Amino acid sequence: MTEIKKVVNRTGKKLVTKALVVGAKTLRQAQGEVKVKEVEKVKEEADFALKKSSVESKEDKKYILTIGLKDLLDAGCHLGHKVSKTHPKARKNIYMAKDGIQIVDLTRTMEALEKACNYIYNAQRNGKKIVLVGTKRQAREVIKRVATDAGVAYVTSRWLGGTITNWEQIRKDIKKYWDLKNGLEQGKFTENTKKELLVMKKETIRLEKIVGGIASLEKLFEVVFVVDAGFEKTAVKEAGMRNVKTVAMTDTDTDPRKVDFSIPANDDSVKSINIIVEEVGRAIKSAGVK
Repeated sequence: MTEIKKVVNRTGKKLVTKALVVGAKTLRQAQGEVKVKEVEKVKEEADFALKKSSVESKEDKKYILTIGLKDLLDAGCHLGHKVSKTHPKARKNIYMAKDGIQIVDLTRTMEALEKACNYIYNAQRNGKKIVLVGTKRQAREVIKRVATDAGVAYVTSRWLGGTITNWEQIRKDIKKYWDLKNGLEQGKFTENTKKELLVMKKETIRLEKIVGGIASLEKLFEVVFVVDAGFEKTAVKEAGMRNVKTVAMTDTDTDPRKVDFSIPANDDSVKSINIIVEEVGRAIKSAGVK
């Protein structure tokens, strides 16, 4: 009888062990199937997102420049800085030096301008927000005129530190600007004293100078065009920190590697600035999206 019990116990243990092994194997298979399904689900979601983005993003089209080499030459785009002020990384864009002045290779300028305008043109077509920046005296008038005509934001007074890196604070300033401006125009502050109204008007004027050009923006812009990347170094630096694409005029004293799309040209002459900025404006308007 004792022997029979031992046999039964051994058999029972074997059966239990076998059941546990089979159960563990089944569990691993089930977990493996779940993982496979999860991977497949993630892959499907990624494929869907990729297809969706490709549909939402319009296919790039080519923008044809409306100006040529002679136009750039007549505008003085080829006149750079003194040889002593040449930036080493700008040498590839220099044709020669004459009377101590660097002469920009306008064939490179044309190539760079076409590439930059194509990018801006397609960015506008795809609904990306563009800001034109030119706070130096020679650029203010044309930047404001072209930006207003093209229906995009602009900065001409001064670049407010944190415009890109501290956008949430800038949004608060924009909201305050609109609240004061609309309130004064609609007579919402009639119960305030004359002194309080005067303070409000002064604050509105101050805010208009620093955020008036970008007051139409509801979110952070994706592209910034800059006249003189060296002069607007704060804007360029902030753009690089937040992955905002930069298109800029870069003279012979500036490192063209600091921006995404460098346009080598004279960025001190009014005529040179005008012809480049106006071409950028035409690229934006040609996209037909605001």
